Amino acid sequence: MAGASRRSAAITGSGSDAALRRHSAPRAIAGALRSGRRLACLLAASAGFVLAPAQAQVVASRIWPARDYTRLTLESQAELKFQVFALKSPERLVLDLETEMTPALAELDSKVVADDPYIKGLRAARNRPGVVRVVLDLKTEVKPQVFTLAPIAEYGHRLVLDIYPAVPVDPLAALIEETRKTDELRKERNEQPKVARLATIVIDAGHGGEDPGAVGRHGTREKNVTLAIARRLRRLVDGEPNMRALLTREGDYFLELRERVRKARAVNVDLIVSFHADSFVRSNARGSSVYALSDRRATSEAARLLAQKDNASDLGGGASNLP
Repeated sequence: MAGASRRSAAITGSGSDAALRRHSAPRAIAGALRSGRRLACLLAASAGFVLAPAQAQVVASRIWPARDYTRLTLESQAELKFQVFALKSPERLVLDLETEMTPALAELDSKVVADDPYIKGLRAARNRPGVVRVVLDLKTEVKPQVFTLAPIAEYGHRLVLDIYPAVPVDPLAALIEETRKTDELRKERNEQPKVARLATIVIDAGHGGEDPGAVGRHGTREKNVTLAIARRLRRLVDGEPNMRALLTREGDYFLELRERVRKARAVNVDLIVSFHADSFVRSNARGSSVYALSDRRATSEAARLLAQKDNASDLGGGASNLP
């Protein structure tokens, strides 16, 4: 009994000694863990690497150039903190990101194309610990808009930089220029149409840029199909003596629904034709669906459902909340 009592006392100890052992053991373990982390950081730094939280890294980067505007998108697993400012003489945009260099940022300069209307060149490099600076050399004075998008569909967090011209592209001026080219072509063919007024047809190719639309079994993207159809229809419309056509988008870039409507209204449109190439559950499905704006329930209900689908597509494509 005496031996048992001594063993019990040794395990339990006095109140102050037991408390000291209970608190000192976790502190010792925590200290060892901190030391281990510091050692790991030192080893990584000596090897030329910087440890950063995986969720703060840029995992994908994309650039969508167009006459209307150029979009730069940076995708990450968590929302990026950033600052953006402009520099003059020469014209530049600077984007500071609270992250570390990744392959997606390193390859960003190779995605700038020579015919981009606004970006002349781009470079990205570590500016200071925890900050990567992206510098965009510009071809002209611009009006940038920057915003973030929450994850949706296959996309993670996105930081979007839209580069608009300082003087916005005028859809009516573009239409007049297209009409002038068509008239010159008709004169070369000795065609002299006599019409009191040209009917203006706006052709809208659905989706584009960040919004691919439906994707086929072999990787065909709806945005490419609709643009190809829109270009063919424009040629047919411009071939008519009393019609002229304007595309809402000329290339592979994203346009919000409200911007498509604004373009059409700016040219006093007579008819809007919007193309989509939706997927279907049955591979043997053929034909086409036609929706028309009407105040009767059958077509208005169909138009409402189509509008809901396109509004959801707007979010995936990167519609901003900016006015």
